[in-house]
Amino acid sequence: MSVAVLDGQGQGIANATVVIGNEAGVMDSFLRTNAAGEAAFVSMPANATITAVSSCYSSSADRTYYFVNTTYHANGAGLAVTLGTCSENDIDQQVDITVTSALAGVASTEATIGAITYGGPSATMDFSSGLQDDGTFSVFASGYDAAGNILGYGFALDQPAVASTGIEVVIDRTDLVRNSHSLVDVPANTLSYYAAASLIRKHGTTNLPYNFTFGMAPIPATVTTYAADNFSDGHLIFVTAMADRDNDTTADAEVGFMRHLPVAADQIFDFSTTPLVPAALAWEPGAGGRPTISWANADPLATANTVGFSYRPPAPERSSYYYTLTAPASVTSLVFPELPDELAAYRPAAYDNLSLVTMRFDSPIDYNGFLAAVNAHGDRFYEAEGLERQGYARVSLLP
Repeated sequence: MSVAVLDGQGQGIANATVVIGNEAGVMDSFLRTNAAGEAAFVSMPANATITAVSSCYSSSADRTYYFVNTTYHANGAGLAVTLGTCSENDIDQQVDITVTSALAGVASTEATIGAITYGGPSATMDFSSGLQDDGTFSVFASGYDAAGNILGYGFALDQPAVASTGIEVVIDRTDLVRNSHSLVDVPANTLSYYAAASLIRKHGTTNLPYNFTFGMAPIPATVTTYAADNFSDGHLIFVTAMADRDNDTTADAEVGFMRHLPVAADQIFDFSTTPLVPAALAWEPGAGGRPTISWANADPLATANTVGFSYRPPAPERSSYYYTLTAPASVTSLVFPELPDELAAYRPAAYDNLSLVTMRFDSPIDYNGFLAAVNAHGDRFYEAEGLERQGYARVSLLP
């Protein structure tokens, strides 16, 4: 069985360590990945626990980052595991953007690359957050009237990732698609909400400011997002309600949706179909760096649970730890897997924030089907057939 360890761009991470354990997480064997980011094991226990770990030092942040991703109850021919990596801000990844408008009435403009937006007719922008599968990036420009209403857009597609170049974008299009999404059966204890949409091109995401909305209760019946199908080859839409389960005026749970659409379209987000909210999330320190994380109220119709937590030790240590644990939705307790002594630095001693997400899909996907989608698509498992429409419930715990 081969385990592939990938970064966020789907590239293999060399010299990561993969640890195989039994169903209880007791260690069986471990290997380092090759230059392609793969580790091949001769055999594997049934319902194996697979853990991938890697670290990197960022000179720009003067910080070491530790990443751990564990999958419980893994069976099958292989698994793709995604870990974080370090990017260096001192590498020149900036280009000069000039925006002009061919449309009447445009009073202001802005340019977006990936998750970054700058206003004005010119800007020097970092393109690293918008890199696409082929190593290029695309620029999206928006034009507004004097009242701040969107009038049109333009783009520069598939630009080479070469620093210190100049890119000109002309706002000359008015065919933005306006989609109206209905929010149905929103929980009565909802305090606030947010909605967001990303344009996807070659797996690079473009996050336009006007595709993010946030508001307090009462929650609107509809929200609006915008799409440009001649720019993108896919769309991600998120809608989340923050709920107050114990009536103390503070949100303590989230329920919501994620949709992956090849073509933008109006959606109905019926909150009665989101998973049941887990309860009683707890952390027990355990021994040997193997804490136990438990919860209650598993949703019988859900597919998977994902536990995430992070930790940043106090100064003067300059390190950050990020953990992801994935298990079937029927599981209500996880013991952190056993790691070899050479990976002792990765054993969690504490946490700063602990969260649990329960996922339910519109199609009847079992846990093995979910892992098969992860193996085929990595963190982009929503591209697999039947997993494009997800409902989720999230709870968090502070120390």
